[in-house]
Amino acid sequence: MSVLQIALQEGFLGEHVVVAVDGTVVLDDPSVHTRRQIGLARSLEVPVRDGGVTVEVSVRGGPRESVEIDTTVSKAVLVDLDADNALIVRASGDLPGYV
Repeated sequence: MSVLQIALQEGFLGEHVVVAVDGTVVLDDPSVHTRRQIGLARSLEVPVRDGGVTVEVSVRGGPRESVEIDTTVSKAVLVDLDADNALIVRASGDLPGYV
């Protein structure tokens, strides 16, 4: 068993965000706001099985993206919402500095 850090970072201005890991909702927040001082909106730790998992992030009424990761290699999933309202979801082998 591993722990996966999921960080909603830049660009969130009150959107309703849902995050699921392997189809199980782990976050359903109706108002996600980025704290500009630290570049972070929300951060959560999710227990996951070792090996491959799928992380899906969606903005209600907006974009949806998913990424498949290997939890034996990746320790975090970093999520940004860009100026064009596109989600950028990427795996990282390192934990974010603010964790």
